[in-house]
Amino acid sequence: MIGVGRAGPGGPAPERGGELLPWPGPSTEARAVQPADPEADRPYWIALGSVPGIGPATFGRLVARHGSARAAWRAGPAALAELPWVAVEAAAAWRRARRESAPAIASAIESATVQAGGRVVTSLDAEYPASLEQCDPRPPVLHVAGDLDCLDAPCVAIVGTRRASGYGRACASEIADELARAGVTVVSGLALGIDGQAHAAAIEAGGRSAAVMPSPLGAIYPPRHARLAAKLQETGGALVSELPTGRIIGKPDFARRNRLIAALVSAVVVVEAPDRSGALLTAAAAIQLGRDLYAVPGPIDAASSRGCNRLIADHDAAIVTSAAALLQQVGVRARRRDDGVVGNLSEAEGLVLAALLDRSGSIEELIGRVGLPTGALAGALTLLEARELATSYGGATFHATLAARHLADR
Repeated sequence: MIGVGRAGPGGPAPERGGELLPWPGPSTEARAVQPADPEADRPYWIALGSVPGIGPATFGRLVARHGSARAAWRAGPAALAELPWVAVEAAAAWRRARRESAPAIASAIESATVQAGGRVVTSLDAEYPASLEQCDPRPPVLHVAGDLDCLDAPCVAIVGTRRASGYGRACASEIADELARAGVTVVSGLALGIDGQAHAAAIEAGGRSAAVMPSPLGAIYPPRHARLAAKLQETGGALVSELPTGRIIGKPDFARRNRLIAALVSAVVVVEAPDRSGALLTAAAAIQLGRDLYAVPGPIDAASSRGCNRLIADHDAAIVTSAAALLQQVGVRARRRDDGVVGNLSEAEGLVLAALLDRSGSIEELIGRVGLPTGALAGALTLLEARELATSYGGATFHATLAARHLADR
């Protein structure tokens, strides 16, 4: 495959002191063992997992080699010399951390997380997502807010570019809407563009959505999605982060976020992804983890769809031809809700809506397709937008809304 794979889009993944991101690769040694006394080991688990540079792979190897996080903590930074692929900053960061006791560090982290509206969940805890148990290496510590039970339902990720087109936004909304109505939890990364559109559509459909963040719970990123993050929690969803509260985020944290999205779900749907896109890192992780991968095709001359089209052409992703077809492929049955009674449409509105249901288009394109004068067409579009049966992104291209499509299906 060109541009997508373990190395990520466009070449090797970024390095952090020799540790490849976003996924260090499976290793039997890297899977952390279950300590003899999980409750006593838990503070050390949290403290060790919070050390910058000690990622899931290094954490797992330390605990496997020493038998518990407590024993690894007592061994100290010298234990890192015995391990391969250790981040360069890990030893110095660990020396600084050991100026305090592990229980004190863990207590401070848990207090800060609670103050940010969340809680700490370790892989020792019953609340830890079952989907991550099969991952190697698995994140030893998560910082979560909301209801993690949403991850017990079937979960599908929808990811894509931040610079989404109207077509991409419409596709993400329709797919998220159908999945949410079918009882599927929609997972994404809370980013601008496709991610945010998918979260919002799932909530609007009355479903649940979970966001995996590249930032700590106390610093929602991007900030303009703070309200969306709150709505996710209010509607039974969850926020998930690997970073403790107060940590400054860096570029590798975005790659780790993408890997975690793929790990939490059974399938990943990519909606619009340029050649070098974080969504393609999620696709690469999905392939490596054995998750089902789907991609929405786009115009062959659209830069924002090159990644999706290549995934399909290289047979790495199954093509998404419709939201209904995707539901069948992921094994869930569609459910409909009553969208309410919409007043009778005028003849002009009916002509325009039928054209939009067939294919989105600009005013210039619609004039040729429906045969209405410009004024009559503009008036019909205004009325359809008021009835929430049509919408436009940026005022250039008009699309039939989900409500219109649901009415057309009845």
